[in-house]
Amino acid sequence: MLKSIVLSIVLFSLLELSLSRSVKEGIVRIAVTNIELTPTTILALGTDFDQTYLRVLLSTASSEMWVPSADCDWKYTWCREHGHYNYRESHSYVDCQRNFTTRFQDHVVMGRVSADQIEVGDAILSNTEFGEALSSDTDFTYSQHDGVIGLGPGKVSTTGSPLLTLLLERGLDDAVFSFSFAPRDRGNLVIGAVQHDKYRGNMVWSKTVSQDRWQIQAASISLGSNSLCSSNCVLEFNTEVEVIIGPAKQVEQLYQLLDARQIAGVTIRSVDCRKVDSFPDFTLTFKGQSLKMTPRDYVERFKIGSTELCHLMITSVEDDVERWIMGTLAHKSLYVVYDFGRYQVGLAEAA
Repeated sequence: MLKSIVLSIVLFSLLELSLSRSVKEGIVRIAVTNIELTPTTILALGTDFDQTYLRVLLSTASSEMWVPSADCDWKYTWCREHGHYNYRESHSYVDCQRNFTTRFQDHVVMGRVSADQIEVGDAILSNTEFGEALSSDTDFTYSQHDGVIGLGPGKVSTTGSPLLTLLLERGLDDAVFSFSFAPRDRGNLVIGAVQHDKYRGNMVWSKTVSQDRWQIQAASISLGSNSLCSSNCVLEFNTEVEVIIGPAKQVEQLYQLLDARQIAGVTIRSVDCRKVDSFPDFTLTFKGQSLKMTPRDYVERFKIGSTELCHLMITSVEDDVERWIMGTLAHKSLYVVYDFGRYQVGLAEAA
């Protein structure tokens, strides 16, 4: 009995030490993996030996935090094929007695709101609300993660206070975050400070044009000397997307300039590997400053056997707004700072 009490005291002390360390430093560091597709990390739910570990997508397109519930309907592929949170296995679980509804990509996800201790990176937050997904309007699947942690600029969430708000309340040095990506599918998310060693040159700041999306306006977008957008060009930085997506008319123009060919069954197009090195830069211009993505940044080279293939990682969607969605691909050549305190985005060339 005495041994159990002593062990509980030690574990509680370690927990308090970890929490105070995160607050004291004012910065939260989160290891990121799967960055060739979309950035994910490990989320721990519960305390001590009751913790559940799930892989979650770090989404800049949402402010919600949710994971599949152990009570989700198994008729859904996303329920059958992924890890779950089971509140029965956690002694720190709290029933919040309300439901949530949120969007994930083109789907509506529904469930109940629960609270438990969460651990992500070196941050530990007790009694934190999140969503337990139970059902969706249509079936869907995804392969790289179980749930979602939202990093959008919105201050309101149907699953409780957004993670960024919670961390800011606990003593972040600054209301900013950024990703840095390294080879071998590894990287970091740093919340609370700008990583000045991760970029070159000057950083240009632009106010967001949306309260719930990381959207800003560029003065122009071009491919070499060919204009793809000449005024009021909206850019959205969205880590739920792997590639760059643009309006159909402008992307079709880009296809013609690069002689991009259709591939049966997919939206991505192929280009001639022998010509890639001569392709022009993809250029974004803000307030007189230009940021460039070279052909190496927007064309993926790979081999199947002895055959080299090249895929253009820019595709299109039908959209009434002239909007370019800058997915994870763009975050490798650009250093992007998300400022959720001042509603602005900082851009520079990645180091």
